[in-house]
Amino acid sequence: MTTTTHTAGLAVNELAVEMLRRGGRLRIKARGTSMMPFIRDGDIVVVATAETTDIAVGDVICYDASPRSIVLHRVIARAGDRFVAKGDALGSRELVQFTQLLGKAIGLERQGTVRRLDTRVARWRNRTIAAVSPLLPALLFLALRLRRVCGRRSGG
Repeated sequence: MTTTTHTAGLAVNELAVEMLRRGGRLRIKARGTSMMPFIRDGDIVVVATAETTDIAVGDVICYDASPRSIVLHRVIARAGDRFVAKGDALGSRELVQFTQLLGKAIGLERQGTVRRLDTRVARWRNRTIAAVSPLLPALLFLALRLRRVCGRRSGG
C-alpha cells in the first residue's frame, strides 16, 4: 500500500468519525469477516449516531479504534463505562470505552435488499445472537467444514 493510499484512507476514516460525532448518519461498506455470517464483506451498513444509553446488548456498534479505524462489532455485555464487544465470527472480545462510541448499526443492505436493524424483531434477534455469541466461531467453522465435505461429494 502506498503512502498516498494510506493517507487518503486515513482522511476518509477521520471524516467519517467526525461526521458521526456531529450527529450524522453514514453508509459504511463492511470489510472483513469478523461479523460473519450476520454482516458479510461488502455489505453496506447504515450507522446512526447513538448515545451510550441507546445501546443494548446485541446491538452492533460502530466505534473509533486507533489509529483512526472504524470497527463494527456486537455488544455482548456492559462493564462499567465500557462495552464488551465481539465480532460474531471471532473468539476474542474487546473492551470499548464509551468515549469510542460513534453510533450503532440501524440498517443492512446486501445485494440491493435493505434490512432494518432497529425494529423490535431485529433487536430480539440481535440479543439472541449476542447470547450464543461464544458458540458462533465453532459453529461457523463446522458449517464451513460441512460445506467443503458436501461439496466434494457432490462434485465427484
